[in-house]
Amino acid sequence: MKYLVPLLTILLVAACSSRPTTSGIGVEQASQQYNQQLIVNNPELGKKLAITDVKTRQTNGLTDVVVTLASQYKKSQYLQYQFTWYDADGFVIRGNHSPWQPITLFGFAKTQLPGLAPTANAVTFSLAVREVSTEAQEFED
Repeated sequence: MKYLVPLLTILLVAACSSRPTTSGIGVEQASQQYNQQLIVNNPELGKKLAITDVKTRQTNGLTDVVVTLASQYKKSQYLQYQFTWYDADGFVIRGNHSPWQPITLFGFAKTQLPGLAPTANAVTFSLAVREVSTEAQEFED
């Protein structure tokens, strides 16, 4: 608990740094502060999602997080998420992106997404979320 306030402060400062972001960041929500960590690949999807809570702790010297992602949409959403970790200077820790993980987020539901920093140098993160097509893919010969 003693690391929570300093870490959240670092998360918010790092989220406001000059690293590139995509449209769809920040959903109107009481907990809008967390949504600076949310990177969404399109504005329409960004309107349907919000981060409502972030919990952190230290596990064997690594930052361990649980992000609560909430649906602001009435239908199920088929998504993938990925954590990107940053050092104290706001630089991406190269080669340490987590793999894309599939999730189904039901209408107006919440889910917890766990993430573990790849190194002790990781002090903040962003959470990228993208839609997964549910339509059959056709390939030409």
